[in-house]
Amino acid sequence: MFTVSETVTVARARDEVFAFLIDGRNRPRWDVSVVFEKLTSPPPVGVGSSIHSRLRAMGRESDFHWRVTQFDAPRRMATRSTSGPVQTSVVMDFDDQDASTMVRVTLEVEPAGLLRLVEPMIAENVRSTLIAGLARAKALLEGAGPLPK
Repeated sequence: MFTVSETVTVARARDEVFAFLIDGRNRPRWDVSVVFEKLTSPPPVGVGSSIHSRLRAMGRESDFHWRVTQFDAPRRMATRSTSGPVQTSVVMDFDDQDASTMVRVTLEVEPAGLLRLVEPMIAENVRSTLIAGLARAKALLEGAGPLPK
């Protein structure tokens, strides 16, 4: 198992940043590993909600199904995979920082079987994708004008 945690500070209000980042329809725009993400339970998102994502990593596409395990808008959202090639949990924390929002995303990933042999490579791929995704989200959110749709 490995843990990856990265932060970014976004010059937008916490409510706006939270709403943009937890909306699965926005995720492919800022996370290049996401082909699509959709809520598979009735809205609104909350504890127990289910989500389906198709992720692209290391040249392969894989489906993940997630369950929301914590939801405290606009402070925290946590999910855990219920199916997919690796057990994964994701926690997104949002904190006010002056007139900005600090976002911390923490992933815990548990490769099984033969994937354990390439765990360091998976961990580095997850880290670099997360860093790039958070930078892209920051750029989208801090762009001039209203939030991107």
